[in-house]
Amino acid sequence: MTTPPFDGNPFRSPGYAPLAPMPPGPGRPPIPHWFTTKVRITLAVCVVAALGLGALGAMGVYWISRSGPPSNGDCLYLTREGAGKLAYHRVGCTANNATYKVENTYRGGIACASGDYVRFRLGSGAGQTLCLALNVKAGDCLRDVEDESTIGKVSCGDPAAQERVEILSGFGSDDKCEGADKVLSYSGPPSRTVCLIKSGENI
Repeated sequence: MTTPPFDGNPFRSPGYAPLAPMPPGPGRPPIPHWFTTKVRITLAVCVVAALGLGALGAMGVYWISRSGPPSNGDCLYLTREGAGKLAYHRVGCTANNATYKVENTYRGGIACASGDYVRFRLGSGAGQTLCLALNVKAGDCLRDVEDESTIGKVSCGDPAAQERVEILSGFGSDDKCEGADKVLSYSGPPSRTVCLIKSGENI
């Protein structure tokens, strides 16, 4: 049996007897008869799909990088895990459970700037140090203010409310926090003093 000559179609099965090609029109180069409109559409769909998968891969890398360690301006809340260690959980800064904001980050075990920051270490040695400030605004009410892992924002009418927040411009303005039960100062930026007024008739 004689093998038919190769007709240029890479998709043709061996031994397939090709049909005689149509002669090309005047002034036009011949187009392989196997490269039909259907084949061209299929190839175009494959190219678009490949590009789409590439774009999704790039976005995946971006999402992974965004899930890395918190950076300045990120907000989070803390929980107490095994052996009394604190763990952070990143949330949007407008979320009701966003109790802390990362004000400064440092590489290594460096102390935070002057103020009442909660110092949070990630890893050891050359790991990152987060300096956390209360993420509050004037008029907010808080519960469990003595525990970083359970402190939370509540309605000022909630029986669990312990302190109402007042904020003064400038660092160390303790003497201006009238009736404050607890005072927190942050060097910032912005530099500020957070007055926590005890609940009851002051709320």
